[in-house]
Amino acid sequence: MTTLIDKGAWFQKKAEEIACYISALAVASMMSITVLEVVARALFKISVPGSYEYVSLMFVYLIYLGLAYSQRRDAHITVGILYDAIPRSARKVIQAVYLLIAFMFFAALTWTSAASAWSAYVMGDTVLGIIEVKTWWARAGIPVGLALFSLRFLVQLITLFARDLLLEEAAQDEISLQEPFEEEVVQ
Repeated sequence: MTTLIDKGAWFQKKAEEIACYISALAVASMMSITVLEVVARALFKISVPGSYEYVSLMFVYLIYLGLAYSQRRDAHITVGILYDAIPRSARKVIQAVYLLIAFMFFAALTWTSAASAWSAYVMGDTVLGIIEVKTWWARAGIPVGLALFSLRFLVQLITLFARDLLLEEAAQDEISLQEPFEEEVVQ
């Protein structure tokens, strides 16, 4: 059972990292298109057709593909005034309930957003503008990011019970495991 949990966690971790690279690629593409648009307007007094539409649609990748990675690293904004004052056993119960509800909620959002993306693909949905820009490829990023996010909640729920690690403890363990590698790369 433990090896299955380990393999699932490893696969989830790799998928989250790939999603982050795709998100970074989207940012680089957005910046390149924006710079091209600015240069074209400044030098030639023209606009690059579809630039605004493509940059707007790429925001989906920027936002949704990094959610699971941020959850894994416990990087989302939290307020822990009351939470830090309660005993560990109560925190474990609170986290279990939170993770279960979050998993179910984001799994439902994954399903509905996948249905919406499929519908946009079938209908050939486009953004109105100078050129026809299909939206399905951007909409497809939403269920992918939400699926990784909901699976992250499930992995954390399993880790909570299988390894008795709270979210903040698991995140700290991961960060401490990566720090020696990052120091070697910097030097």
